[in-house]
Amino acid sequence: MTSIMSGALMYTVMVANTAAMMTDVDLTARAYKNKMNHLEDYMTFMKLPKALRMRINNYYQSRYAGKWYDEKDVLKWVSSSLREEILITMCSALVRKIPILRNCDINFINGLLVELQYEVYQEGDVIIRQDTAGERMFFIEHGQVLEENEFYQRELSDGDYFGDSCLLRRGRRLATVEAQTTCQLFSLSVDSFYKVLEDYPDIKRDLEKSQQEKDLLL
Repeated sequence: MTSIMSGALMYTVMVANTAAMMTDVDLTARAYKNKMNHLEDYMTFMKLPKALRMRINNYYQSRYAGKWYDEKDVLKWVSSSLREEILITMCSALVRKIPILRNCDINFINGLLVELQYEVYQEGDVIIRQDTAGERMFFIEHGQVLEENEFYQRELSDGDYFGDSCLLRRGRRLATVEAQTTCQLFSLSVDSFYKVLEDYPDIKRDLEKSQQEKDLLL
């Protein structure tokens, strides 16, 4: 009798521990499910049309892939050196592709990397629209976009960038860019660019001089 009770108790403890481990492992999936339940309640309450609700659901699936986490929080949990290393690994090659930044000081580049924001767009989304104010530029981590205006049309994909003309000119968009597939992008705002640039007066002077020379050629 004692052996039977001991075995049953041990079995119960093992099952409880296994269940607890499985729950801990799948915390992000549970958080995602909870968020989606709240989202469904909201869309139902707001009586959003079915097509829009489907696009919103598809966006969340593309953005989070069934796991809910906040990149900003995750990066806050690590040291500043690890945070820089993560961003350098993910984005350094993308940023270095811009001609005006290709030969800039590594500390300046790292300062820009910390300011990058991760964004996801679905097929058919207009990412930027021609003649609107340019507030940020984009780097394509994965996906394909179509950039066009009345004079040209071109496709851009992994590793390319667009919208960079706003960084130094603070002008209006020269073309419309539309997502052709689900796109995973990093964006850099003009305000963030100038915030970092203020700490590097030599680079600021060189970039402004380079832009002035380009404007004279135009």
